[in-house]
Order: sequence, then C-alpha cells, then structure tokens
Amino acid sequence: MFQRAFFIVLFGLSFNLQLLHSQSETQPAEIVLHNGVILTMDDNLTTAQAVAVSQGKIQAVGESTRILKLAGPDTLSIDLKGKTVIPGLIDTHSHVQSYAERTYGRALTAEQTRVYPINFRTVKTKEDVLNQIRQTLRAIQAPPGEWVHFSSRGLSEIDQVKILFDQLNRWELDKAAPENPIAMSMGIPIENGYLINGRAMDILWDKHKDFIEHYGRFWVNAAGEPDGHLEPPASRLVMIEFRPRPSARDLASIYEKTLEEWSAMGVTTVATKLHSEAVEAYQLLESQGQLKVRIAYGADWLFGVPGLDEALPAHPLELGTDKVWLVSATAVGMDGSGARQCTALERNNQAAGDEGTMGLALLGAWYPQGQCHLDIEYRGGSRGGPIRGNYYKDWLFQLAENGHRIANTHMAGDRTQELFLDILEQVDRQMPGSVEGWALDHCTLVNPEDIGRAARLGVVWSCAPKYIDSYSTIARAYGEEVARQYVVPVKSMIDAGIHVAFEMDRDSYIWGDLELLITRKVEGKVLGAHERIDRTTALKMITRWSAEYVLKEEEMGSVEPGKWADLVVLDRNYMTIPEEEISEIQALMTLLGGTAVYLDSGFAAELQLKPETAVVATYQSLRERHTRF
Repeated sequence: MFQRAFFIVLFGLSFNLQLLHSQSETQPAEIVLHNGVILTMDDNLTTAQAVAVSQGKIQAVGESTRILKLAGPDTLSIDLKGKTVIPGLIDTHSHVQSYAERTYGRALTAEQTRVYPINFRTVKTKEDVLNQIRQTLRAIQAPPGEWVHFSSRGLSEIDQVKILFDQLNRWELDKAAPENPIAMSMGIPIENGYLINGRAMDILWDKHKDFIEHYGRFWVNAAGEPDGHLEPPASRLVMIEFRPRPSARDLASIYEKTLEEWSAMGVTTVATKLHSEAVEAYQLLESQGQLKVRIAYGADWLFGVPGLDEALPAHPLELGTDKVWLVSATAVGMDGSGARQCTALERNNQAAGDEGTMGLALLGAWYPQGQCHLDIEYRGGSRGGPIRGNYYKDWLFQLAENGHRIANTHMAGDRTQELFLDILEQVDRQMPGSVEGWALDHCTLVNPEDIGRAARLGVVWSCAPKYIDSYSTIARAYGEEVARQYVVPVKSMIDAGIHVAFEMDRDSYIWGDLELLITRKVEGKVLGAHERIDRTTALKMITRWSAEYVLKEEEMGSVEPGKWADLVVLDRNYMTIPEEEISEIQALMTLLGGTAVYLDSGFAAELQLKPETAVVATYQSLRERHTRF
C-alpha cells in the first residue's frame, strides 16, 4: 500500500485521544451550533442536535443541553432553529484554477499569461493562422530565440481542424517564426497535444532525443519525418520545461474569486491536478489568510520527465499544510475526452455529432479509437511515428516502487480503464498491496467487468454525475445498452465494496450534480435506473469517501470530536426534502477549520453577524461577477 506520512502506536494513540477528549470538554467552546439537525456521517450515521468547535476542531457533538454547557462568556452560540448541518463537501476532481482563468481571466493580460490567442473564428486558410502569428511577434517584439506560446481558440468547423492537424506543420510555422521557437495548442488540452515549429523541435530533440525516440509520441509526414505535432509524453516535455508561467500573485487574484463561489456552495475541499505555479498561488492565498477552500492536489510535474526516481522522494504524499497538500502524482490524462477517449467499443462518430463532451464528428477521423496512451501500439493520432516503449506503464511501476500514488488523473474511455487495471495487476503481483488506494477519475465509460478487478486491487473511482447528462449522446454513438451499463455505474461499484468519491468536474452548482447522481433524471427521464443510489450514500460519497481519496479520512469527512471543524449550515433538511428539491439547497454558512469563510447575507442579517473572515453574500450574487472571453 502507498506509504503515508505518519505512523501510530495504537495503544498510545487511544490513551492520548481519551485524555485530549476529556480535557476538551472542560474548556469553553469558541462556537456552539445548537437546536439543529447535525448529520454527523459517522460510522453509525448518527444525527445530533448540536456541535461545539474549539481551536479549529470539533470539540463535542450531541444533545443541545449537553453541548450548551460548553459555552462560555465569549462563545458564539447560534440557535439553528432546526436547520441542518453537514460536514464540509469534498470535490475530488474539479479544475477550479481553470474555471477561474476562464471566468476572471480578463483581469490578466496576454503579457501576464504570456500565451497569445489564435482566433480560429476568422480562419479560412493556413495563411490566416500564419499571419496572426506574424502580427503577434511584431507586436510583442519577441527577441530571437525566445519561446512564444499560442492558444488555438474558436475551433468549431471540420475545415479549421484540418488546417491545424493536416495543413500546418513545423515547416509552415517556420515561415511565420523563423527565429523563435513556437508552441501552439491543438485545440485540446496542452497536456495531450502541441504543434511546434522547427526551432522548437531542434531545442527539444537536442535535449531529449533518446527519451522522445523511445517513448514518443510525434506525428510524421509521408517521408517519415517528425512534422511538429506532439502527443504525450513528448508534449509534456514542452509543457513542463518551456511553458510560460504567470506569477503566483497574478493567479491568486483570480483564483480567490472562484474559491469564494465554491465556499458559498458548502465546498470546503477541492482536489485537482495542478501546475507548480498554481500551487504557489494557492500557497500565497493561504499565507495571506485568504484561502477559503482546502486544496488537495496532484503534481503534474511528476510525470513526463526523465529523472523521476530523484523527484518522487522529494515529493512525499501529504507534503504541505492542512490547507494545501500533495495527494498524488498525476499523468493528467490517460486518454482524452470525446473522440479522444480510448475505447474498445464500436462507435458511430457521425451519429453522435458534436454536442456535450463528445465532439466525435469533429475529431473522430484523427482518433478512430481515441488517444490510448497506455497502449504500446498507440503511436499518436492517425500518423504517429515509431516508438519502442510505453512511458505510462513504466511510470506506474516507478510510482509503486517509490511508495507513491496516482490520482487526479483523467480516465474516460472503457479501454483506458481496462489497460490501466491490466498494468496495476502486474504491479500488484510484483509489489503486493502497492496500488491500494490508487484512483481512476470520471466514470465516463466503465466496463462492468472491470469493477470487480478494481475492487480486488483496492483501487477506487471518483465519479462525475455530469456524464449522465451525456447519456443520450453516448447512446447514439455506442448504443443504448452501452449507455445503460457503462455510464457512471456508481451503485455497481459500491455493491462491489468500492468507496466511490464524488467529483463535479465542471463549474456548476454542486447541489444540482448531487441531485443528478441520486435521481439520474435528465429532462424528466431516468437514465440507467439500476445505478441510482439513495441520498445517504450520495452524502457519504461527497464527505467520508472523498476524505479517503484526499488522504485525510482521520481529519475530515464527518462531524466527530477531534476532526477539523469543516461544517456547512443548510437552508433545508437534506434528508427529508423531495429528491427533486436537492438542487435548490443553499448553504447559509460555511466554516473552514472553525472559521466562518462564507455567510449568506440573509442569514448574517438574522444573526447580526459580519465576521471579517467571511464573504457575506449569496451564491447567486457571487456568480454574477462572471465575465468570459
């Protein structure tokens, strides 16, 4: 099993906990919430009336009369008047930093991000792209030899994709930028694809020729020459070594706003994969006392680079603080989305169209079976060059050998998960127990036959209800039976003994996604009814089991003495309202480690409270700040 950062002697721990517990109940509480419905989510699913908080942790839980005895002259006592309190919600896979960059990114200039847009909405020919590159280079006056990065925006037509994938190459980019190394996104996440020019290729091949020629992946022309299109792990070398990094201060200013919105939903912890500069931005917010949500992160710089055996020991699991800590090394994606998700199933790209997350008609021609990164036979796209090894497989063995862990990693297609479990079974045979607690994220398409394999290995899933929204698209592409059996099969996983974690994986309203997980109802129709779960199980997923995913099951996930006081007061009783009203739940107050970080403006007026540490607003008013580009 992957190594944890602490070891305990059971007898000593038991004695010390009893001593601390007895002492804590003799000290005045800092906060007492009473006369409410406290859904503790403990082992017995106990419901209490009150909870006391002291020094950032739960001091006591129980009946109001007993807990009120802990109140002193300086205690903040709040009469809940029957309102419900739950543990803070934990989302195990949402790209909150990316949502911030999309919604508040106008606050950052291209000079700050150092990534310049190519507007494909105006592109009709490859020359249109080259002209935009020339104009940008003239405007920024990039000195010779300096890397310049471009993002491809507005790709929506097949002819535009053909220009980017088939007509543009290293030689064409050299015409526009003969003196600068150029890296251009391919309209998909940069982790999964870059287009670079000849200057950039010279730099990359000079430094990593052996690595790239062994592991790939690069596209070639008819003569077998690398044409500048890269897929991982080669594309990851560009991303990690040559990608521009905005300053932590610039990023923190926009990340803070998005975390305020998530806190207003009752979210107290988010797990996500991060670049190093994003980690620094969250650490900066923490140092300033402005971090409203705990960040459990996967380090994306621990993948796709030579010398990993030195890097992993320097980044042990749980490295960090109680607000920002490491939970995994992440490959970011074991495949792609839509047409790029790796599948063993027959699919009809044209029948699916381009709606939702699929995009099959647009990209299917280049990725007939998806980006199957775990497959040694997959060389990249439709014209990949030869490779000799599979970096992903070797990397997974390295993780196990170093006592590390994979999580926070995109795995969408059925074949990706099959191949992943194949490798993990090999790892487990050589190093028994080493993959326990490793995770697969999303549950987009899961072959039911793989669920038992994962359970035997002790591997878990983090599932996103949003893929239920894509049910009809998946049914058209793969058939109704596949959609019914493969899409977010949460109940089957739980029945197999797997502690499934909850992820939203989108910038949406978390209570709406929780309702979707429970009802599986889209436009009045229940989809995959046999995979429905009850609301207690759903709440367990988003609290206790998600706490396990982020390696903090002893510190969070339930309302119990000694755990962090991450608490949420709700405007209605989650357990008794109709299922169709769960999406309407509002958080009235969110406590992070016993500190109020969000307070609904109406509830604040009722309590006559306005703590300096809290954002006093409504979720709706915070969302109205959004601007997109």
